[in-house]
Amino acid sequence: MLDATASMRPGLCASLRDGYRQRMWIASISPRSTGKTTNTWWLLHALYERGYRVKGFDADESEQLYRWWEARPSDHPDEPPPFEVVRVANGRFHQEAPPLLPEGHIGVVDCGHLENHQGIGRSVLRLADLALIACAPTNSDVERMDELPMDFFIKTASAKREGGTPPPHPILLCRNQTGTSKTIDSIRASLREDDWDVLATVIPAIQLYANTGEGMPVQARGSHFDELVTELETRGWISK
Repeated sequence: MLDATASMRPGLCASLRDGYRQRMWIASISPRSTGKTTNTWWLLHALYERGYRVKGFDADESEQLYRWWEARPSDHPDEPPPFEVVRVANGRFHQEAPPLLPEGHIGVVDCGHLENHQGIGRSVLRLADLALIACAPTNSDVERMDELPMDFFIKTASAKREGGTPPPHPILLCRNQTGTSKTIDSIRASLREDDWDVLATVIPAIQLYANTGEGMPVQARGSHFDELVTELETRGWISK
C-alpha cells in the first residue's frame, strides 16, 4: 500500500484527494529522447522487486515501452505478468488513465519527449505526483532544457492542477559516460545554480541498460534503479 498520508504532502495531485487516495503517479519526462523508456522500464522492475504494486503507462506514440512489455520473457508463460503496461498516448491522459490504475498501485508513465508531444506532456503533468526529468550530463542536453524551457513548461502545465502547484520534479542524470566525474560535478553544480533539484542517483551509460529491448530479461535488484528507489523512499516521495 502507498502511504495513506501521501495526499497531505505538498505537490501531490488532486486525484489523490478526490477518490484515488491510495494511488500515485510517477512520470518520466524530458525535452527530447534521453533514455526515458529505459528509465521507466527499469524503474517499474525495481519498484516491483522492492514490493511495490506497479502499472506502466506508455504515453509515447512510439509505443516502445508497450512493445517491451508484450515481448517480456517468462519462465512461466501461463502465469500472469508481474505488472501490466497499457497505452494512453494522447492529450486526454489525465482523464483516461486514472480509472486504469488500481488502488494501492504506483503508475509509472513513459511520456513522449516534450519538444514534439507537448499536449501529452501537459496532460500527464496534470496527474503526476512526481516527475523525474531525464537529462544526460552534457552541455547540449542542459541547453535543451533551457530552450524548451523546461521550468516554464512545468509551471504552465501545472496551472490546471489544484492550487496550480507543480509536482516535485527532480532531475535524474542518466546516460552518464564513465570517467566523466568532473563533467558531471560541473553539470550538477550548474543545474543547482539554476534552482534545479538534482537527484544523487546517476544512471550510467553501461551495456546492461543499453541492451534493454524486446525480450530482454531485467533484474533490477542491486542496480542503479534499485538505488533510485531507495533515494525516492529517503526523500519521502514513496513508501509502502
